[in-house]
Amino acid sequence: MSRSRAQDEDGLALNRLDVEALFRELHPRVYGYVRYRISSVAEAEDLTSEVLERAFVHLATYDPRKGAFSTWLFRIAHNTCVNYFKQQGRRNPHHVDLGDGWDDLATADPGPEQVVVRNEEIARLMACVATLSQSQQEILSLRFAGRLTNREIANVLGMNERTVSVVILRALRKLRRQLLTDEWE
Repeated sequence: MSRSRAQDEDGLALNRLDVEALFRELHPRVYGYVRYRISSVAEAEDLTSEVLERAFVHLATYDPRKGAFSTWLFRIAHNTCVNYFKQQGRRNPHHVDLGDGWDDLATADPGPEQVVVRNEEIARLMACVATLSQSQQEILSLRFAGRLTNREIANVLGMNERTVSVVILRALRKLRRQLLTDEWE
């Protein structure tokens, strides 16, 4: 990577001095994506660190002509999660355990009743998400936890942008049907 400033699609100037700022800016989005895929807070934090470390080590391979820096970083995050699940031998990354792992998803300073209701809602949603295909789960996690656009998701996963849109639409419809019709006790 040269010291000259190159603009990527995010409009972010890239040079050695800007890398730290980029990582700081994108860290919450990457963590959100990984945390959505991994139920354990500690494991999600470790994997997020691994993603950023891999990106830093392979920074010279980033080519702004091929796509946005954020897209490149999320491709690394995606591949890191895929490798994690292969190593763990897990098919379904979501566990509906409401232990310590879900504390960071509850609203700030809620009352005890609100915490219980919120945790039940999260458990219900995650149980419904777990019924989706792995592809649908992956795309939804990139869209809502990673806050990527459909175009960025298509680039990360090597898919057509229209296909991404259809998958999101169908997955959200399925979730909505489940949430409106399922009895939850």
